[in-house]
Amino acid sequence: SETGKLLENSYRAVNIAFVEEWGRFAEEVGIDLYEVIDAIRMRPTHANMRQPGFGVGGYCLTKDPLFAKIAAKEILNLNGHEFPFSSQAVQVNDEMPLVTLKKLKNHFKGDLNGINILLMGVTYRQDVGDTRFSPSEIFVKKARSQGFEISVHDPLVDHWDEVDIDVQNDLQDSADYDVIVFAVPHKEYVGINLNEWITNKRTLLFDANNVLSKKQFLEIKEHNLNYISIGRG
Repeated sequence: SETGKLLENSYRAVNIAFVEEWGRFAEEVGIDLYEVIDAIRMRPTHANMRQPGFGVGGYCLTKDPLFAKIAAKEILNLNGHEFPFSSQAVQVNDEMPLVTLKKLKNHFKGDLNGINILLMGVTYRQDVGDTRFSPSEIFVKKARSQGFEISVHDPLVDHWDEVDIDVQNDLQDSADYDVIVFAVPHKEYVGINLNEWITNKRTLLFDANNVLSKKQFLEIKEHNLNYISIGRG
């Protein structure tokens, strides 16, 4: 049973990393990878295909893919079992939040002092209140070290213990922020009327995890809001 758990989580981690590579490619060549994946998912055998996003979190997917390599060498005294796909997948997935940060740095041409970010979502996955091993933690710590000012919002968290920061539960005035990063697809975020909330069209909306709905995407285009995303060129 333990082998089954490790294999399943390793399989998921490798597939996430695989699609993440394609997401970066799609951004460069002008493809909406989410549309491509939706088409592929129409085949029943491919309905669970992953999509690019903000990062991998939780206790299992961040560590389980490494256990087979460690067990083979340290417990079973076996040589030649390096599990390169699993190891590389963990590395790629750990770097996913930094891809979002890199895109922000490029957008502002490296001039980061005084740039205010509102991060939407700090839990490790949608619609839960658990912040352990959240990719948002990687993002926030690195962004702070590089000069960004960070505020965070999450409808399910009052205080973020791992980062020791109070969390907004209600939407504040969006004009206070230069960037709003949608990191976790909480159901509450899909209901936001962006045209009413975004009062300063210079505010950059960054959908880092395919959070926004098609209706919200149409609002962005209709009202010419400032927008970038992961996985879309």
